[in-house]
Amino acid sequence: MNILADLKNIISRIFFIQWLSIIITGIIFLSLNCMSLEEREAIYGSNTPIIEATFAKNKIISGDTWKIYINASDQDGDMKALACNIYQDGIYTHPLDIIKIKEDQKKKLSGYIYLATEAFQNLWGVNVELHLNIFDYAGHWSDTTIIKMKFGSRKSKKEADKNLFTERSLGAILIKLVNPSVYDAGRS
Repeated sequence: MNILADLKNIISRIFFIQWLSIIITGIIFLSLNCMSLEEREAIYGSNTPIIEATFAKNKIISGDTWKIYINASDQDGDMKALACNIYQDGIYTHPLDIIKIKEDQKKKLSGYIYLATEAFQNLWGVNVELHLNIFDYAGHWSDTTIIKMKFGSRKSKKEADKNLFTERSLGAILIKLVNPSVYDAGRS
């Protein structure tokens, strides 16, 4: 009985998160599109955010926290948020997650975002693609950076270059990965 209650709870959380991300995306879209691009550029500037460098381990184990290090800049100093979209092979695209950029990093951003995974969930062999963008208050979007990772029995030993990236948390990616065998069982 507890397994069914837990599964129902997980499914209801996934649907809640999906609807919440749709609403947040809609609010962002409407707020940015109330003014013309020219009006927004007159206020915030015409430069696009640029993701200059990224680093993330390409292999982790279930239960690890996946850290994605980022260096980015915007000449106008009006970076608003990071947009994170995760594609999990064999499953689906997870809802978009937005991480607001702190005031002191709107011009030059350095640090990491992270995705927590659950140890009890067997994700061995699952491939994950993170599609990362930064958008600013004028409505400009950076080019998409794609970062790939695979769950394995061992984690990658590579570490981020501490001379290149700041060890500062920029925020959590609030997306919950799904075990493919549980997801398939729920569909039938």
